[in-house]
Amino acid sequence: MGQTTTRTAAPAGTDLAGLVTTMALRTFDAADLLRRRVERLFDTLGRPAVSTDLAEVAPDVTGMLGGLITGAGVITTPLADGRHGVEWWMGTTPAPTRLALDVDPAGDDFATVSRQQWFTVPRDTGRRHVTGPYVDYVCAEQYTLTFTVPIFTGGVFAGVTGADVFVGDIERTLRPALRAVGAPVVLVNRQGRIVAGTTAHHITGSLIREPHIHAALQAGVAQTLPDGVSLAPCGGGLPLAVLTWA
Repeated sequence: MGQTTTRTAAPAGTDLAGLVTTMALRTFDAADLLRRRVERLFDTLGRPAVSTDLAEVAPDVTGMLGGLITGAGVITTPLADGRHGVEWWMGTTPAPTRLALDVDPAGDDFATVSRQQWFTVPRDTGRRHVTGPYVDYVCAEQYTLTFTVPIFTGGVFAGVTGADVFVGDIERTLRPALRAVGAPVVLVNRQGRIVAGTTAHHITGSLIREPHIHAALQAGVAQTLPDGVSLAPCGGGLPLAVLTWA
């Protein structure tokens, strides 16, 4: 009757999910280190923070850049001067570039930070979050995953620290592992949005539309569906999974 049967996921899919988990957790570790640095800064100022105070953590931010991390920084809730604190940097060649993000509500190019998923989910849940894949028109106009961690001061949400990883770089890093599966395979987020895959039918940014696959992604449990699709969830609470077609 079309019921889902639960079995151990294909080993290759599980191995790939494990590799993705390791990559993601390393990115979160970098963002979390910056979070602790920002929280210490706010706690030791002896006065309410203002947006210009974040310049002190710029060396910590630029030190995160390299490898898979192409952008990183901190974006806060409005501070004592009424402005969001923004210290976000991108790239390493020839030198890191500071993002000029307009957070002045009266500005012509005002960026509504408080509506962005990478900001709202950590704010509303108090937990780290992976946003994407999405085209980051603010920074690089490339498909991106953004990893963000909530900042708290005095138990109150104060913003996020985070890191951007280009999907193209993820694909290049995972290519040998993707090919080693020996079957059509994709990395997707919990909504079925494809991060990377091995077939022309599954390109970055497109959606897996089959309802039974969506249901399995929401369940987040390793399983093989009746039509032979295997699901291997990534670990660490990540909203990512590997799908393999037999």
